Amino acid sequence: KLLRAIDRSSAKGKRDYAILILACRLGLRAGDIRMLQLDDIKWEESRIEIRQSKTNTPLCLPLTEEVGQALIAYLRSGRPKTAHRQVFLKLLPPFEPFTGTNLYHIVTYWRCLAGITFRTPHRRGLHSLRHSLATRLLHEDTPFQTISGILGHLNLESTRIYAKADVESLRNVALDTEEVRHDR
Repeated sequence: KLLRAIDRSSAKGKRDYAILILACRLGLRAGDIRMLQLDDIKWEESRIEIRQSKTNTPLCLPLTEEVGQALIAYLRSGRPKTAHRQVFLKLLPPFEPFTGTNLYHIVTYWRCLAGITFRTPHRRGLHSLRHSLATRLLHEDTPFQTISGILGHLNLESTRIYAKADVESLRNVALDTEEVRHDR
C-alpha cells in the first residue's frame, strides 16, 4: 500500500520510491540507505555490496529487477547532477546527501498519504519496513539463517526478536481461552 501511494512521475517520487523499495524489499537500514554509494551498486553482477553502518560488516544483497528499475528511474531522471557519490540526495540546492532524520520524514509523508495507521505504538520510520520484511519472510517459512543474512545480523539472536514480535501479533488475534470454554 505504501509503495503504491508514491507518485513516481516527479523527482521526489522517483527518489522516495527507490529509498522505500530498498527498505521494503532488501531490509536496508536507514543509515545504509543514506550512505549508499554509486559504486556499491554492482550492475553487472546484479548485487548491492555495502559495509553496514551499524556493524561495519560487509553485506551483499541481490539487485532484483524491481529494485534495479527503481534505482535506474531515479538515477536517470530524478537525481540532480553533482559530484557527490552518495546515491540519494536532497531535492533542493545545494544538492547534498541526507543527514539525520530525513529518511524518517520520507516514510512518514508517504505513509500518511497512503492512509496507513498503526494499531499499536512501535517504530514508524524506515525500520518499520525492515521489520515488515522480516515478518513477511517468517510467514513464508523462510529459514532464520536466511532472514539473518538478508538483514545483515551478526547472530541469530538478533533475528529471533522478529519471531517474538510475530508471537505478539498472534496474541493480539488469539481467542480468550475462557471464552472458548464457556461456549461449549
